[in-house]
Amino acid sequence: MLLLCGGASLLRSLSPWLGGEALRHQLTHASWGQPLTCWDLVMPLFIFIVGAGMPFAFASYRARGCGVGRIMWRIVRRCTLLFLLGMLVQGHLADADPARMSLFCNTLQAIAEGYFIASLCLLFGGLRAQLITCLSCLTLYWVALRFIPYASSPPGLFLPNDNLAFFLDCALQGHWQDGTPYTWILTALSFGALTLLGVLAGQILRRVTPGKRCTLILTGVGLFCLLAGQLLSYDTPIIKHIYTTSMTLWTAGWCFLLLTLFHLTFDLHPAAARLAVPLRVFGCNAILAYLLTQTPGVGGFSLWQGICTPIFGALCSYAGAAESVAIDFCTHAALFSLLLFLYHRHIFLRV
Repeated sequence: MLLLCGGASLLRSLSPWLGGEALRHQLTHASWGQPLTCWDLVMPLFIFIVGAGMPFAFASYRARGCGVGRIMWRIVRRCTLLFLLGMLVQGHLADADPARMSLFCNTLQAIAEGYFIASLCLLFGGLRAQLITCLSCLTLYWVALRFIPYASSPPGLFLPNDNLAFFLDCALQGHWQDGTPYTWILTALSFGALTLLGVLAGQILRRVTPGKRCTLILTGVGLFCLLAGQLLSYDTPIIKHIYTTSMTLWTAGWCFLLLTLFHLTFDLHPAAARLAVPLRVFGCNAILAYLLTQTPGVGGFSLWQGICTPIFGALCSYAGAAESVAIDFCTHAALFSLLLFLYHRHIFLRV
């Protein structure tokens, strides 16, 4: 969230002093088929961490006596809201013009798809069912992309705008397809698998006493996923745009290792928890921060940039060559101040 909500823009502005082109490269999406960058991990981390929180949330639902019907209502409502918010951010929903709208177009919708699959597994199955479903999703998606022909094309193509997942998106969405090489419908299998891998991480954190054993399990699973993704990449390339199975495994490995790092830092050292306050400020109001900074506003700005640029523009003009850095810093600081205010008053936007 720190990167998405202005942190990446600020770092890009500072890149001449912090690492030059190497830093800028890590803050942009990799081209088709090229090695993934830090920026490419943001979306998988979102999907993964949603899964990691689900075992705790569902245990809380059951502890409060929520029945299956009530939990299903929560699932359907949450998925619907996430889907509509995704259309609002990147699908031109606010234009109220069906000719311009896109159905699938945003990370929030990938989260909704993965959440729905993982929720059913948590609601109606145990850990074994969750693992089997995860493996089944990974396998089915791999088999589909590698061995099913489509239209006049042979199976196993992994080209921009020429692969089974993209073909199905165009065929099923028609003019409501978003015009990018990203895929969503068949790729829901990958989103579901990545969410379930996050669920596995959450189950480990919930069931294993924090400490050395928990750390070793998380690290071991992360390294296994990295190795599996790397080995599979010799057969199926790692491509973020269509979330190939190798890409899902590879990014899940990094997600597990990053979660292990945070577990070591904060769960095992309570005194360090104060260092996590800025992260909690953004995390507790992640949906609000995302909508403010990603929803298009006037003049090509996001809603939040449209508010802050007129306020800070004149002041930051005195910074000369560093004007863009100053504006990015003030915009980010203002967003943090708003979220901090809401955090202290326990005001959170949740779906």
